[in-house]
Amino acid sequence: MIDKGKEPVVTTKAGKLRGTYIDGVYRFLGVHYAQDTSGENRFLPPRPVEPWEGEKLAQKYEDKCWQHDHPSAESPLLHRVETDRSRHMQKLMERSSEMGTGRQTEDCLALNIWTQGVEDGKMRPVMVWFHGGGDFAGAAEADWHDGYNLAKKQDVVIVTVGHRLAIFGYIDLRGYGEKYKNSVNLGHQDMAMAMHWIHDNIEAFGGDPENVTIFGQSGGGGKVCALMGMPSAKGTFQRAIVQSGGFLTVSNERSAAVTKEFLDYIGIDKEHIDDLQHYPPDELINKMRELNAPRDPSNMYNFCVFLAVWDGEIVKYNPFDGAEGSEYSKDICMINGGPKDDSLLNALMNPKVFSYSFEDVANAITEFGYTPDQAEKIIDIYKDMLKDEVKGEIQPMDIYGAFTNDQAGLKDNILRYRARAKVGAAPFYNYVFAFEGPFSDTKAIHGVDVPFFFDNGKYATGIWTADTYVDAMKCSDACGAAWAAFARTGDPSCPQIGVWKPFDEEHYYTMVFNTDSKLVSDYRSSGRKIAFGEI
Repeated sequence: MIDKGKEPVVTTKAGKLRGTYIDGVYRFLGVHYAQDTSGENRFLPPRPVEPWEGEKLAQKYEDKCWQHDHPSAESPLLHRVETDRSRHMQKLMERSSEMGTGRQTEDCLALNIWTQGVEDGKMRPVMVWFHGGGDFAGAAEADWHDGYNLAKKQDVVIVTVGHRLAIFGYIDLRGYGEKYKNSVNLGHQDMAMAMHWIHDNIEAFGGDPENVTIFGQSGGGGKVCALMGMPSAKGTFQRAIVQSGGFLTVSNERSAAVTKEFLDYIGIDKEHIDDLQHYPPDELINKMRELNAPRDPSNMYNFCVFLAVWDGEIVKYNPFDGAEGSEYSKDICMINGGPKDDSLLNALMNPKVFSYSFEDVANAITEFGYTPDQAEKIIDIYKDMLKDEVKGEIQPMDIYGAFTNDQAGLKDNILRYRARAKVGAAPFYNYVFAFEGPFSDTKAIHGVDVPFFFDNGKYATGIWTADTYVDAMKCSDACGAAWAAFARTGDPSCPQIGVWKPFDEEHYYTMVFNTDSKLVSDYRSSGRKIAFGEI
């Protein structure tokens, strides 16, 4: 319960904040780390928050940035007919971040903090969360990533960060005059400023500014990877957890082309670029939707979408290049992984794959460069590999989902390890989240691990049933404890899961999180060998 008699007041570098006390945890919501980005600040780098007199209330979330979901997810062509799968996905994602909807603002550069102590001299590990939703959607506010349980049970300081998204965060105006010469990756510049605010102020909230872990899922995992290669964020964190993410950026050329396509569509040229600062924000978002609406949702790369760009200055290094980028980030200890059925999300955008026959799966496998004979052999291998995992008779979609997941996530994880190993980087831990929801077409799909690693499994009401609730809570406890242990010492081993050994080329150690989490050697060995052409 909220105790009004224990409302904490904390002094930051800019002024005093009044938070809330809830059963052993102090909570501060909507804490601005930078100025409002509307009006003359729109499409420009973030500016530090200005000092204030007296106290500011920090007791409610700030609204999220103006946004849209990925056009493939919003496509009217995809959602003309509601299916069991779409209903299952909606149920599964209840109480997660709403993508492209909800209260929105340009005054969105705010963060939220949960801690057991304020100005008490204790130096708790700090965990900073960057939400998913690509670079175009999502929010720092959601039941799934509420920080109360981790702060309460693990005595860590949790911070969730909001930043600019979509056109407001990722339009590339560098070629449109001196005023906008630094107007690229604005959302990432926001995150770097948030990290510096945390470094400068978190001790007042009971945190250790020299023991900071950044973590994120999907697009948030991509943000974590980018921050590892950003000079403006260097030294503000020591550890990183990447959940279903990667170094997800576009080229300078692609970034400039998307910007030009959109500006041409709304009729703004270089001489009138300042007019952009006066457009109503909802109209800019609606113009993006209007531009993308007629396009084929089965091709996620067929849309005009503003994304982070590997520009060489703000985002300077790829931490997984096995060369200077890996060297630049080598001291950062990492956890990396995702759900075992991560890639099913892509299938939801292309529903025909759910009706595949085994012949269709074989044809799909050949699109990855395998011969028809190899494809038949691969299907047989996966049937054998999945016989103890799949409930009931193995279906073509089971094979297709596992195969595509291994070709992407499993392979990428190993490639990241190898890139870091080349430069003698800090330990790298690998995981798979295997707790399945109740629906056979979504299983342990992309995103379902988020509430568990916040030990918020109880909020994931679409993932467990009355029969599986106890198992889900056991898995949730293990996930949260492991993430907190890693944040505390750099080693995720804890009583709930036992010893978690770092990944290496000899054993390929992987922690499989489930009702009974366990460390395995060479998870899906045959899938790994197929992905690397060894079969």
